[in-house]
Amino acid sequence: MKVSVLIPCRNEVQYIERCINNVFDFYEPHGGFEVILIDGTSTDGTREILSRLKSQLPDLVVIDNPGKTVPRAMNLGIQQAKGEYIVRADVRCIHSKSYLRDLIELSGKTGADNVGGVLVPEFGNTYTQNAIALAYRSRIAMGGALRERNGFVGETDTVYGGCFKRERLIEVGLYDEEMVRNQDDELSFRIREKGGKIIQSSKIKIQYQPRKYFQQLFKQFLQYGYWKVAVIKKHPRQASIRHFLPSMLILGFIILGLFSPLHPYIFGGFIVYIGSYIIAVGLESLRIALQRRVQSWPGVWAAICLIHVGFGVGFLWNMICRIFGVKIKWFETLSR
Repeated sequence: MKVSVLIPCRNEVQYIERCINNVFDFYEPHGGFEVILIDGTSTDGTREILSRLKSQLPDLVVIDNPGKTVPRAMNLGIQQAKGEYIVRADVRCIHSKSYLRDLIELSGKTGADNVGGVLVPEFGNTYTQNAIALAYRSRIAMGGALRERNGFVGETDTVYGGCFKRERLIEVGLYDEEMVRNQDDELSFRIREKGGKIIQSSKIKIQYQPRKYFQQLFKQFLQYGYWKVAVIKKHPRQASIRHFLPSMLILGFIILGLFSPLHPYIFGGFIVYIGSYIIAVGLESLRIALQRRVQSWPGVWAAICLIHVGFGVGFLWNMICRIFGVKIKWFETLSR
């Protein structure tokens, strides 16, 4: 077997059938491929759909993931995989038919330890989802993470999903199961730390389905910020100023807000601070919205702010908890 496609999944009833059909539509690389879906005890009807699909697609392998997290799912899948290459596919993404062949070709040409393409946000049927998709195109929202990067082929810090040689994954220690989120960043850092290369090609494009609602977007980035602290603690050299900026923004809001009643100058500084941020995000949102529909401007504005606030609050909360040695159970539950 040439390739093992691993799909972590939990409560994805809206997307699971589209994903499975998309994966089984891949052109076969030389040597063939297998599909292993690792389900984290779904309770929303996903399991029923999987049972039906398995009767239609006998080659679909479904295994249980009592741990429910993505890194645990990936490690379970790798242990069962028979392929020389491991390719991760996410339920909310749509890949081209040549996806596997393109990845194997890129891996062979570059000799990289991990190769991948670029995520392209997919526009949906609602105003909110389209606004979020547009917000993902902003550098001040995503730092360039979701960018088509036309013509780019070269080394990068991390890539979506990834295509690894199975032996290399085992050698570097598989996925860190402590990383409920940001596990790709942490694994990529270990690969690069051991002298490995990660190559991204903008020719390989993957359509990504953003969250449908603003509250889902906020929770998503709350999780990213919260678990980014764990990655930085384990690998301090991976830290970048961009990881700290959202939490510094939130800290500025809190400090100036608390002390603003004490003096008119502090209150004035608070107003300038908030106003500068709102204007900067508003202008960037307008620039992005004009690429598609100007009516999206308020939604893009809101989405970028929620990305910043969600990540910043999650990051700051984890930092505070670590400094004082406390854990808030509801927040730990929310972040999983």
